[in-house]
Amino acid sequence: MPRALRCATATTSKIKSSSSLPCSSIRGRRAGSPVVIVAEVQALMRIAVIGGGASGLAAAWLLDGAHEVTLFERAPMLGGHVRTAGANVACAALPSGVKLDAGVIEFDRRTFTAFHAWMRELGVPCPDLQDGGSSSLLLADGRHLHSPRAIGRQRQGPADSLLDAAHLIPAALRRRRFLRRASQLDERALAEMPIERLLSHDDFSKWVRALLMYAYSMHYEEVASLSAAMAVPMLQDFLSDSLWTHMPEGVSSYVEAVRRSLRAKIVLDADVRAVHRGATGVAVLQRGLDAQQFDAAVIAVPPHRVLDLLEDATDAERTWFAGYEGSEITTVLHTDTAIYERRGVRGFTEFDLFERPDRGYGYNAYLNRLAGLSEDDPPHYSLAFDMDGEIDAARVLHRQRHDVSKYTDVALRARQSLIDGNGANRTFFVGAYLGDGLHEGAVRSAIAACEKLGGRTLTHGAREDRRP
Repeated sequence: MPRALRCATATTSKIKSSSSLPCSSIRGRRAGSPVVIVAEVQALMRIAVIGGGASGLAAAWLLDGAHEVTLFERAPMLGGHVRTAGANVACAALPSGVKLDAGVIEFDRRTFTAFHAWMRELGVPCPDLQDGGSSSLLLADGRHLHSPRAIGRQRQGPADSLLDAAHLIPAALRRRRFLRRASQLDERALAEMPIERLLSHDDFSKWVRALLMYAYSMHYEEVASLSAAMAVPMLQDFLSDSLWTHMPEGVSSYVEAVRRSLRAKIVLDADVRAVHRGATGVAVLQRGLDAQQFDAAVIAVPPHRVLDLLEDATDAERTWFAGYEGSEITTVLHTDTAIYERRGVRGFTEFDLFERPDRGYGYNAYLNRLAGLSEDDPPHYSLAFDMDGEIDAARVLHRQRHDVSKYTDVALRARQSLIDGNGANRTFFVGAYLGDGLHEGAVRSAIAACEKLGGRTLTHGAREDRRP
């Protein structure tokens, strides 16, 4: 039957059981062998996907073809936090052909298994970073702690390299103690405490706080209140040896690949004011337009914006989302290497953490390697966060604002109930907040929702278990 005719004749649909299908239950047929399969579809449905970030794009792609999908995005472009200057973001200060990411910049191959399986299906190259990725902690007292891979980038003699390696020994011992202590806490205990209770004032703890600041796009002083239920699983992954990948054409290249492949209707600049659920379907209301009727809705907006969208939120939904708070951050693309020169640092990495007297911490990510550009000659491009007052304004190329959610203890305590009840009222919530808070969590949440709705899913190898 022609697709247009199927769409016209599918007036009612039965949604699969809304019982919980946690992300951890998604398994592949053979590790390391991603396959796209089509789940059994009971009837073609009209489905609204609201939000065009990572989870919304994944959901739309998985449902596309199996159902009639409309993707709504309030911005003039898809991608959420994926913003690439010179690609999906105009930047007159960049030479033609140079593409620099101003949001998400890299991914761990060992733990982002669903994400990388999706990229393979899309045909988007994700090569390994040359040395796997490196990091440095540049302290206000003049000391520099370089990760083993970063030591090799400092262009120094063997004696200095050995001294740098010796400086890592105390941090390595504290890392081991932290991971051992964290592994002894169950999920309930983690949900009842902020990450600060597991940290102290040593150099390792400073590094961990800055890593969390980087991973969750939050200011350093806000890290203390971050729930351990969100922070600890991520730290167990990334305090172990990671293998980072990148996209030389910019992370927005995967967003464009999804856009090209979709048959779904895409509505940009969509001013969705409300979603109303009834006995027979879901109404999506845009400002100045008649309500559009759907059989189900996939809500892929930041969690702190969900209750603003649901006109008829249930008591359970209010409990699930009331604990999330919104925040706005700004990242800065620039070419100012003086931030290193003032500290006597000669080698730049993709994750350099700066302790600044009376200003907390900021980070700077060196982009030339990620973008496939020369590291030998200027310009040297970087992405910075919370480095105000350090970067020469004349060297700033672009400022990018991001709308982010804060993961509070209250929100994380309600998360399992949300996962268990997801799919009620013809409404499926997807987003990184249902998993690790990163791209992998976004993709896995979309897989879980779409297995209930009927559509494609990704078969992929299991994540590596990094727990002691």
